[in-house]
Amino acid sequence: MDEFVAWLWDVSFWHWWALAIILISIEVFAASTFLLWPAFAAVIVGVVVAFVPDLDWRLQLFGFALIAAVATVAGRAIWQRYRGETSEPNLNRRGAQFIGRRITLTETLLDGSGRIRINDSSWPVRAEDGRSIESGQTVEIVAVDGIELRVKPT
Repeated sequence: MDEFVAWLWDVSFWHWWALAIILISIEVFAASTFLLWPAFAAVIVGVVVAFVPDLDWRLQLFGFALIAAVATVAGRAIWQRYRGETSEPNLNRRGAQFIGRRITLTETLLDGSGRIRINDSSWPVRAEDGRSIESGQTVEIVAVDGIELRVKPT
């Protein structure tokens, strides 16, 4: 334990910049923008330590934690505000793409639940009011709950 604490007294700006490079490298593969902000904080602390090399390691860690937290909150808020609208908002939400679609049942929904076939997939389905719906009736998909489609008779 003493060796680890002794090493902390010798942390230099190169260590912070190496941490920033490691975090950015991981971010390249993760593509989440979450590690970008701690990397930014590591660069800032590295710059400060380059100008104040005798800065206590505890203050360095505190500064890193504080800058990383503030940068993460501010960066996420800015990212959300300026994120562009997409022409396909339900692209990766397959069930949501079916809302408003009308389907003719091939199986009776007993006690309001069963399965329907849409294109090449079978989906679990539940009637909105929980009542049974006979096969041959047309239903409209009105909502998605997890992977289960909610329908109502038309």
